[in-house]
Amino acid sequence: MIIGSKVTNPGELRTEVTFMSRSVTVNAGGFQVESLVEIDTVKVKWINLHGIETWEAASMQAESPATVLRRYRSGLDTTCLVRKGTDLFEIVSIDNIGERGEYLEIKVKRWRPG
Repeated sequence: MIIGSKVTNPGELRTEVTFMSRSVTVNAGGFQVESLVEIDTVKVKWINLHGIETWEAASMQAESPATVLRRYRSGLDTTCLVRKGTDLFEIVSIDNIGERGEYLEIKVKRWRPG
């Protein structure tokens, strides 16, 4: 399969992650409480940044930056989070590759609440 100008093997979608949206509710005391709601769990191609990309990401204070390739799904945006194992990552950008509605290339960095 060719995505953009890159040849990609669908068998490389082997890392399981969960996409989550943030939801704010008001508790009994009247305080706003943020919770996470699971959108879906899928297999993705997870690529940790390396080389010069790591230095560039560090200059933007991105911790543990990575690129995630997944099959297209509407409704994802930069307010969503990605859970890989016990780690949470925030979405920095989403690219609908070639505007074809087939695959999304998602840039993420480790999420630090607060």
